[in-house]
Amino acid sequence: MKLSNYLIILISIILGFCIDTFINQFTVQLFIELNFGFLIFSYWIFAMPERFHSFIPLIYGLVIDLFFSTAFGFNMLFFVATSYVIHLYVFRFRIFSYFQLSVFFAGSSVFYIACKYLLLSPLNYSYILLIVSFLTNAILWVGIYYVMRSFRRYIFQVT
Repeated sequence: MKLSNYLIILISIILGFCIDTFINQFTVQLFIELNFGFLIFSYWIFAMPERFHSFIPLIYGLVIDLFFSTAFGFNMLFFVATSYVIHLYVFRFRIFSYFQLSVFFAGSSVFYIACKYLLLSPLNYSYILLIVSFLTNAILWVGIYYVMRSFRRYIFQVT
């Protein structure tokens, strides 16, 4: 894969995190935290596992940490761990239904949210936030899956 393709993927992940920071300032009062950026990253790893090995998620996590001023290494750790788990089960995921995929990716997204709140702001940790975010991210995954699949087919000309 060319460097420009990796940059397109990185820009889509950064755009997802930008949407997160903009939308979550309004939805956090409703106990909803959306994870567009993490779900978009998970989609790319799921869609093209042969293109992403350990080093690319490490670099993407470093760039996200630097751009969004999170704890240094937080996204790097989660991106590498998520890519490892997806690489382990990618061929099993291919036979899963959309419901099963949305449950797995919403669960991994909620794990990301839980660790973020436990490490960065433990006083704001809430189980209601996790449950509601699980349900909304499960619904959000299906939309992200279809939009990103059509984007990938358009950009990379994959049939």
